[in-house]
Amino acid sequence: MIRILRLLLIIALLPQVATAHQFEVDNIYYNFIDENSVEVTFYSESHTMGDYKEVQLYSGKVVIPPTVTYEGRTYKVTAIGYRAFEKCLITSVSIPSTVTSIGGNAFYQCYKLKKIVIPSSVTSIEPAFSWCEALTSIKIEKGNPVYDSRDNCNAIVETARNTLIAGCSKTKIPNTVTRIGNSAFSYCHKLSSITIPNSVTEIGDNAFAYCEDLRTVNMSNSATIIGAGAFSNCINLKKLSLPPTLKTIKAAAFSYCYDIESVTIPNTVTTIGKQAFYPSGLKYIECLAEDPDSMEVAKDAFQWQVKANSKLIVPANSVEKYKSSDQWKDFKNIVAK
Repeated sequence: MIRILRLLLIIALLPQVATAHQFEVDNIYYNFIDENSVEVTFYSESHTMGDYKEVQLYSGKVVIPPTVTYEGRTYKVTAIGYRAFEKCLITSVSIPSTVTSIGGNAFYQCYKLKKIVIPSSVTSIEPAFSWCEALTSIKIEKGNPVYDSRDNCNAIVETARNTLIAGCSKTKIPNTVTRIGNSAFSYCHKLSSITIPNSVTEIGDNAFAYCEDLRTVNMSNSATIIGAGAFSNCINLKKLSLPPTLKTIKAAAFSYCYDIESVTIPNTVTTIGKQAFYPSGLKYIECLAEDPDSMEVAKDAFQWQVKANSKLIVPANSVEKYKSSDQWKDFKNIVAK
């Protein structure tokens, strides 16, 4: 009875101790979830919120057991917690079929992790694999009711919404995917090219952010939304072809893409968000819209150097409209196509 009361007290205090470990067995660290189950977490030297020092000890091959016994009681391992393996030098991890959830940043910056197999029992995955630059193989076991790795795509797809939520440098996006999820490829430094099939209508926030070696993007011809920061800091991306269906370019979508020298903005675009192309190396911007005021363009969508030095190319009958438009008049060199 005393042990149960003690356990309930520990569980009640979980918000105060964040994800600092509560016990360790065989060099794996755990937190209690309830009286029957635990999650894998990271090691810390203190359980005091705001005053703990993290010391990551996981490395090499990690095998997570389905159950763990602590103080004479056996618990089921049902989760990999928030930041559990963050920045650890693991090369592989074996996940048991008892695990049902993987928390945010669970494998963040595990730059030696090469492959991962996620069992069919896992039904909740938060953004967990950013900056896993060595990762070349991602697989969801068959029979998972929520996720799949259809067509051997080397990615995680949320089945019901056809949304790719995590990819790697070897991912081939299936032509049944309709959305690239937020941060799906972020910090995937070894991704050099990607083909986004025409089935994709939306590219999520930060989807390809900080893919520093990304040079070629074959863009979907059906995309209507490019999310905030979607290609930000893709510093080696040289060519950009926006689809004729595009409506929204969100904030910072192409910020810090210095190697892109020209872009054509389709006449379907209605919104260009804050710092969408700021900063950039743009020299030529072609706008196909005859009415410049049909677009809502943030004042800082382009930096002043681009407005001062680049050519803004517009339909011949719209030059004066662009020169008098509050959204475009700061461009010093507006010319007819």
